[in-house]
Amino acid sequence: MIDFYTTQLHLALRWAGGPGALVRRGVATVGVAALALVATAWLVPGVGLRDFATAFVAAVILAAMRALLRPVLIAYLSEISVLVATGVTILLQGLAFWLLSRAGAITIDTPVDALLGSMVFSIVNALVTAVLATGDDNSFFGTLVRQLAARQRKSDRDDEPGVIFIQLDGLAHSILEDQIGAGRAPTLARWLRSGDMKLDRWEPLLPTQTSASQAGILHGNNDGIPGFRWWEKQSQRLMVSNHPNDAREIMRRVSNGDGLLATDGASIGNLLSGDAPRSFLTAATIDDPAREVRRSHVLDWFFVSPYSYVRWILLSIGEIVKELIQARAERLSGVEPRGARGFPYPLARAATNVLLRHLSTALVIEEMYRRTRAIYVDFVDYDEIAHHTGPARVEARDSIAGLDRIIGLIEKAAADAPRSYRFVVLSDHGQSPGAMFEQRYQKTVEQLVQDLAGPHVSVRGATAHVENWGRLTPLMSEASRINGLGTRLTGASFRRRAGGAGESDEPPDIVVAASGNLAHVTFPGLPGRVTMEKIAAAYPDLVEGLVRHPGIGLVMARSEGRGALVLGGGGTRELADDRVDGADPLEPFGPSATKGLRRVDDMTNCGDLVIVSRFDPPSGEVAAFEAQVGSHGGLGGKQTDAFILHPADWRIDAPLVGAPTVHRQIRRWTRPNQ
Repeated sequence: MIDFYTTQLHLALRWAGGPGALVRRGVATVGVAALALVATAWLVPGVGLRDFATAFVAAVILAAMRALLRPVLIAYLSEISVLVATGVTILLQGLAFWLLSRAGAITIDTPVDALLGSMVFSIVNALVTAVLATGDDNSFFGTLVRQLAARQRKSDRDDEPGVIFIQLDGLAHSILEDQIGAGRAPTLARWLRSGDMKLDRWEPLLPTQTSASQAGILHGNNDGIPGFRWWEKQSQRLMVSNHPNDAREIMRRVSNGDGLLATDGASIGNLLSGDAPRSFLTAATIDDPAREVRRSHVLDWFFVSPYSYVRWILLSIGEIVKELIQARAERLSGVEPRGARGFPYPLARAATNVLLRHLSTALVIEEMYRRTRAIYVDFVDYDEIAHHTGPARVEARDSIAGLDRIIGLIEKAAADAPRSYRFVVLSDHGQSPGAMFEQRYQKTVEQLVQDLAGPHVSVRGATAHVENWGRLTPLMSEASRINGLGTRLTGASFRRRAGGAGESDEPPDIVVAASGNLAHVTFPGLPGRVTMEKIAAAYPDLVEGLVRHPGIGLVMARSEGRGALVLGGGGTRELADDRVDGADPLEPFGPSATKGLRRVDDMTNCGDLVIVSRFDPPSGEVAAFEAQVGSHGGLGGKQTDAFILHPADWRIDAPLVGAPTVHRQIRRWTRPNQ
């Protein structure tokens, strides 16, 4: 018991910031208890206070009792349920109320009043504490760490270090480098200055988006993923990477059962699980009872505790207000280009910047206290904001600073975890700025296809921005703790919003499925990969019209005699032998564009036509086919500029081009004997 409370005191000192800060926090705790006791006496008729002095003594006793008793109850009862631990706390506190009344410190009419007073006191105490500590992450996560430490039965540390992989979704290497230089990422800057960590680039190949990158990094295989969404002729349906059913199918195709997290790993907030035995907030495993539905102290605490509830509700409201103010300022100042920032985006921003960020962090800390060997977490804050504001705007930069603070908190929690950990921080892709295609040309890409194909042709566009809905689905599922609720809430409407069809809908003649400034054009009624000659026979103006449009950078199609061709306004490139006629349409997109297009062309579910929008090398701007002013998924600019920050003694053997090469490099670092 002495060791138990010594550990609790050590953690309290660390997270409070030293003895002086801990004393100040103790004084605040007594003040909150006194306020809660006054509120209890006012709200519960059977509870009364005699005078100020005795009421203050009672508040001190109750505050001390809670400080000493709660860690023990959490240690022995929270494995059953946080609610059980809370219930026993209220019962024992009710007994304390009754004993205080017998001692003359307060007045209690009946034992029932003592119990009711204990409940009200606990609720008011939690609410006031949450309001006062809303902006104090150290207080919030320090409380969690003390709770997790209280549940530990073994104090010695494992000899073999674990690894924590932190994915900062959508953050380009050059953007991160700029922010580190500007002092907005002090934690990462400190790591680099110490010489213990090294920042390197890696280059994702087409398609430059999360499902392809995570499949490659976590499973070592991202074949068969031609975009964020695409039409599959075999099943005659639209695949959307962050829809739970589709994410599960993608993982089934790429997994061999031995992913990066297969041996004692945990997946948090990802699209795919890396074959982790435990996964949370992971799209592919939401409906898997063996992995997604389990008892978790963090989930119970986060969604049951009034302290947690009030804190994240207040922070969410603050984030929504902040977004509304920033969006209005953007409009008034005439900033261009501007993304869509009306509702429901402010809600999605609050969900990613507050709920998902803090819940994911708490789950990472819980997994550290479980001694998990490998933990992979995806923080999507920056990516979500950059889609709507642009990758270099102040709102996006603010999110980088917030994520750096979160990394610092995870590092702080790791110092006392029962296992030592090394860190790898990486991105899955970058983002390229630019006004969207519709803003530039007053029509969407599917409207352009419709115009070129003719009014008698049915064209369905899958170009709506749906990443935020995909990110909310796992959150709703975990919050409800009911298997599959998130999928039912977003299933049909999610798929229709993404551009899919209902079960009874007839497939259209043409589907245009966008991923940033990449789009797959598919003809569902024509079997197999349709050649450009057959397309020209059915739709004479389509291919030529796309190639000559000023907003289209290239069109890839299959020719009956020449194989895969890349067509541009001034020339053609044959992918098989790199023969170029006229101006090379791939020249502006960089040396890896050919390799990326070849691998997409080899996929059986590649579109009959593949379109990439215009790219302006001097500005780095693209014209996204989705409703985004910061985009990724295609070619051009910083969307192919990803980073990996890793321990300096872990050397990179060769340039990392393509997500599977990142997987193989990490394997060599973490499993050198395999």
